[in-house]
Amino acid sequence: MIVALVAAMAGTLGVVVAAVAGGQTTGAERLPDLRQEPPSQVAVRRDAGRPVLVFRSAVGNVGQGPLIVNGRRDRGERLMRVTQELHRLDGSITRVPITARMKYQPGGHNHWHLLGFDRFDLRDPATGARVARSNKVGFCLGSRFRVDRAVPGTPARPVFNSNCGRYLPGLMRVRVGIDVGYADDYAAFVEFQYVDLSGVAPGRYLLAHEADPDHHLRVGDRRDDTAYSLIDLAAPTRRGGLPRVAVVATSVGTPPAARAS
Repeated sequence: MIVALVAAMAGTLGVVVAAVAGGQTTGAERLPDLRQEPPSQVAVRRDAGRPVLVFRSAVGNVGQGPLIVNGRRDRGERLMRVTQELHRLDGSITRVPITARMKYQPGGHNHWHLLGFDRFDLRDPATGARVARSNKVGFCLGSRFRVDRAVPGTPARPVFNSNCGRYLPGLMRVRVGIDVGYADDYAAFVEFQYVDLSGVAPGRYLLAHEADPDHHLRVGDRRDDTAYSLIDLAAPTRRGGLPRVAVVATSVGTPPAARAS
């Protein structure tokens, strides 16, 4: 009887109630869908004397709803707890806690990062075993450019295109995201956005970029969360030189064939 009364009051007042149980929302949701673009601008450079594989990475939102995360912390806490804001088909909005955290990253970035948003690694194309990986784990989310296909619900102007609290390490709250139909990209050779090639032998490898690898976020189709570049890594042409790299093939969702030409 109480539930019926509350429902009737909500309908009378025009209020939509979003139910949350066990951290999961009930009812249909307009979920974001992360689409990882294949690694591009792949090259070999030197960092602190080491050969490193650098690349551009980009993640688009081709889903029904925006990706929105809200960070919040109390005094004395270094990391922010994070909730994801979910838009539902009935027009209501709810926030659910997720296991990711946000951290202020100094040293060139100087803004707040969502930790664990993307992962880069080098894999054996035959077995899928990891050969090497990047140390970069935090990202400032934003709607930097439109994706390369029409997505229903894309706003004419992006809502989320902030600098994630740049030069504001004292912030207690941060709200960032990626709008429907937009993507966030990270330029080659951003700090820690590379794979250390020290000890990696010449050969053919898969460079894999995976969005939300630990499944912190509530998103739609997971099949396009990972994208690949199949690369050939060749030995330096001279002593003390850098290895050479060539991209053989790219793909989204499924690794390209190890013998692609």
